Amino acid sequence: MTDQTRSISRLAVALTTLALLGTMAAAGAASAQSDGPAVRVVGNAVTVDDTTTVGVVLTSAPNGLAGYYLDVTVENPDVARISGANYPDRFGLTTDPATGSDGATVTLEAADMEGAIEPGATGVTLATVELAGRAPGTTALTVDPRQFDDDDGGTVDPKTRSDTVTVTAGAGSATIDDGSAGAATAAAADGESGTAANGDVAGGRSDAEAETTTGFGPLPVTLTLVAIGLVALVGVRRRRH
Repeated sequence: MTDQTRSISRLAVALTTLALLGTMAAAGAASAQSDGPAVRVVGNAVTVDDTTTVGVVLTSAPNGLAGYYLDVTVENPDVARISGANYPDRFGLTTDPATGSDGATVTLEAADMEGAIEPGATGVTLATVELAGRAPGTTALTVDPRQFDDDDGGTVDPKTRSDTVTVTAGAGSATIDDGSAGAATAAAADGESGTAANGDVAGGRSDAEAETTTGFGPLPVTLTLVAIGLVALVGVRRRRH
């Protein structure tokens, strides 16, 4: 093997190693972004003059959840309007849902008096909100977590994830953009089913929603292709010699 061939082999190995390290770093960064608590609206489709129920879900509660105070908003109440809201039974102290006169926003507040939401809980349904379809179109559902407290008395600052509901004119169905309509239907029908440990509803997280991703993706692929090409070149040189 010539010195040039040895150099090419070493370069190929180095590039392959760098590609693998880049892939691991990207995976670690993506995992870190998704670990923190987030509040999301998990909706369902609706037709004009019909109603549907959407869930408001806390993706995780590392230190439990003592209570919360939040707003859910329909960005375009001419397409869909909030017509009601309910709390799961696990919240021992709640305030009556306060819906604005235009049906665009509902304010929800509840406290877990019995410690039902334990540290480490995931997919915690905070409330269900009823929407009435008014006109064909698309509207965003957003959530504003105004105050969240954990079991240690600390303040939680969860991320937020919005969703999109499409109102159709006929009996056909329309799906939520993140593909979670099936999970949402189950969550809305029974706000108490879900994880084995704490009885919470699974939020059906889709990581494509409102999450910032790293820019590492294309780099490892490129380096791997270069490394493969160099290894092939080394093989050709060996056969020639």
